[in-house]
Amino acid sequence: MEEENLGNTTAENYYGSQAGYEGLINAAYATLRDVYQPTPYIFCAGTDLFFSAHTEVPLGLASYQTLTPGNSQVEYLFQKLYQSIQITNMALEYANETEPFTELGTRIAELKTLRAYYYFLLVQNFGDVTLVTDLVKEPIVTFDRDPASEVYEFIINELNAAIAVLPDSQSDFGRVTKRVAQHILAKVYLTRGYDTENGGTAADFAEAANLADAAIDGQGLNLSFEELFAYQNDNNEEVLWSIQYADGSTRNSPAHNWDYAWGPLVQGSDDGVNKKNALHPTEYLFTLFEDNDTRFEGTFLNIKTSPYTGYLLNPENSPVNYYYPRTAAQLTDTVAWRAASPMRSETIISPIDPHWWDGLNQTDYPALKKFDRVQLPDIRYTHDLYLARLGETYLIAAEAYFQAGNAGVAMDRLNVVRRRAAAPGMEAAMEVSSIDLDLILDERARELAGEGFRWLDLKRTGKLMEYTKDRNPDIEALYNMGTDPFMGANNEYKILRPIPLSAISLDAGDYPQNPAYQ
Repeated sequence: MEEENLGNTTAENYYGSQAGYEGLINAAYATLRDVYQPTPYIFCAGTDLFFSAHTEVPLGLASYQTLTPGNSQVEYLFQKLYQSIQITNMALEYANETEPFTELGTRIAELKTLRAYYYFLLVQNFGDVTLVTDLVKEPIVTFDRDPASEVYEFIINELNAAIAVLPDSQSDFGRVTKRVAQHILAKVYLTRGYDTENGGTAADFAEAANLADAAIDGQGLNLSFEELFAYQNDNNEEVLWSIQYADGSTRNSPAHNWDYAWGPLVQGSDDGVNKKNALHPTEYLFTLFEDNDTRFEGTFLNIKTSPYTGYLLNPENSPVNYYYPRTAAQLTDTVAWRAASPMRSETIISPIDPHWWDGLNQTDYPALKKFDRVQLPDIRYTHDLYLARLGETYLIAAEAYFQAGNAGVAMDRLNVVRRRAAAPGMEAAMEVSSIDLDLILDERARELAGEGFRWLDLKRTGKLMEYTKDRNPDIEALYNMGTDPFMGANNEYKILRPIPLSAISLDAGDYPQNPAYQ
């Protein structure tokens, strides 16, 4: 059979126009949705913040012992990252053929940032990976793994080239800007600084600090923590970069599933919510927040209304089924709290104690609320996913300055975050006067719980095994039975993810596996 193009439209003439090429740019951005669409087990399971409370959580990601190259979540991440890179490569290829237009240079810089971001996810998760920098037009049957040191150099070069071109702001919220690329590059240098085997040096920390400060650009943390994740406030001033989920764009295509795993168990049809207690907060996370730290209430739903979405859509008229007091003031003020509203007359008061972090507890605990969405016929809302926000930029700066030997400036950056988190009038009390890496990681836990960074944080700093052994009950139980769940083949630890079996089996050559999984 001979194909006949009746429409007479080819990639060359379609992408040769600005309108067609802008569509290709949009397709490259849409690949972010593909990478982050599933329930976020690969980003959030197996850390010190959440443990597995449901059989749906892949056991290999939750506790490592059974993590193998056949893990479907690892395979999905690996495949989607490379599929996304192929689309960015396509857009960069056609940049040479499209008609000139004013924003073309900016669009190329956006694509370089996207591709660098995907390679950064690859090198952190898998170590040595294949650098594919040109559009694949014909089948390639074998690949080599490039050293992680070369992957880091490629990422750094791409981001530096993008920073030189990108504008400080864009008219479309969600597009990459100079500050986004600086934020990402700061984290790249910070990560490589720890990885001395792959080219990291002390100078990387100083470079990371400078880039983080450039991304901060003098902007303070002006919103309350509650406002950062508030209903329909996704496009707020502190979000540098996010994945967009407008109502119209999710009706016929998948939205993310980042609201599902945090529970409590809700499977009612009255408010369109479907949640399970799958990733349950650990005792460490529940007890990490000081009394004056408002981030607890900004992170966890300290009331449970009927219906579940009542706290978002109709808070004044939705009965409160549960109230979860945790601070000394809250615990002594429950009578006044109940009397403040007739919607609280039948509320069950459920104060902090070990039942909060009991994995068998399906409904009676404060659940993470950052990504709660509404799926009613007349109201459909999916919370955007924040990939870079200003609060984290300050914490990147704090960690970088600390590792560069400047503890004073590190505390300054950290205290900006802590002052914003403070209850009114308690800003000075929230400041710290000394700093170390454990404190910085505690602060990242309070600020960023559930946002998909913790596994990468613990791997970067070499704390993954130490922290999870003491704080994650799944992993602690294995150690108590005399099993080291991180120990893999060849006496190598499972710190990297396995290269998926599908990638190895499809390669006509000898594509190497990571040592712990050979």
